Parts: sequence; C-alpha cells; structure tokens
Amino acid sequence: MKYIIWALLMCCCHLHAMENVSISLANNSAAEQEKKAQILRLIEQYDLEKWWFTGKIVIDETTRSPFSHPVLTLGASRPDADLSGLSQLLHEQIHWYEDSRKEQVKNTISALKKIYPEVPVGYPEGARSESSTYLHLAVCLMELDALTAIVGQKKARAVIANNGKYFYKWIYKTILKDGDKIRDVLKKQ
Repeated sequence: MKYIIWALLMCCCHLHAMENVSISLANNSAAEQEKKAQILRLIEQYDLEKWWFTGKIVIDETTRSPFSHPVLTLGASRPDADLSGLSQLLHEQIHWYEDSRKEQVKNTISALKKIYPEVPVGYPEGARSESSTYLHLAVCLMELDALTAIVGQKKARAVIANNGKYFYKWIYKTILKDGDKIRDVLKKQ
C-alpha cells in the first residue's frame, strides 16, 4: 500500500512539472519531434523541479548551439543520448537561475577572476567573452552538481568529461579539477 501511494505521488509530481512546460518546434521536423520526445521523457523520468526555472522551450534544428535567452532553445541533436540531453537542459535552466541573481553573479565573477586571472575566450576552450567564461565556471559546476544529484557522481562526471571533449573544454576540465574551490566561491555569494 505504501508503494502505491508513493507511486501515485511521484506520478502527480511529474504531471505537475509537465503542466508548466510548453515545448514549441521551430520547423516541426522529425528530428525536432524526437528531441521533444526526449525532453518529455526526461521530465517524466527525473525530478527536475529543483532546477526548473522556465517552462517555455523551443526546439530548433537549425540552431548551432543551445541558448537560454530570451527563450530556452535547444537544437535537435542527440535525441537518443538522454544523459547528454539532460545535461544540456539543466545547463540552460541554470542560466535562467543565474539571470535572476545579477548581483551574486557579478560578485562570483569578481571572485573567480582572483583565482583565474586569465581565462580562455572563444570556442572550443572558453565561452564567447571573458565574462561569459567566468559565468560558465559557475553554470557548468552547477550543471555537474545537478547531474550528480539526479544520476549519481560517476555518470555525471562522465557526461561532463564527454562535453569537455567538444566545447567549453577548459571550463569543463577546470570544474572537474577544481570543483571544490569554485563551489566555495559560489557558497559565499
């Protein structure tokens, strides 16, 4: 009986999360439909409420890379790689969280500049600007921490290490190496 009540509660929580989700397809292509199915599958499979800051999502197969603003927009790539899709979704959601904390973000960037006086700018090592590279040290660490809470440390670190083979190479390598140091900065903000 306890299991049935627990299962019903979990189902209701997932249904509640899905009620607040609006996923639009830019081109209504098969690839975008597959990516939408992946996002819905992730919402059903995992409790993402703690890391959910916007329910409006656009999937656009023509976008070169995902972005968070003005609307969280994902490409249609890798609809069969759920942990990669989860990482991407969490990353963009965390940008929404950071956007609501402008003063703390400013302080975080200042503190990180003291630890890392020079950072790479531009693909594939860093982000599009110096400030964005510093911001991504925080965002990518929170992405790692969220993944760890959801799927466990071993899988989370593997996903982040894989991401770091292709983009934000220095950022992902740095958070895997210096996560505790960066986490201490975040705790003070």
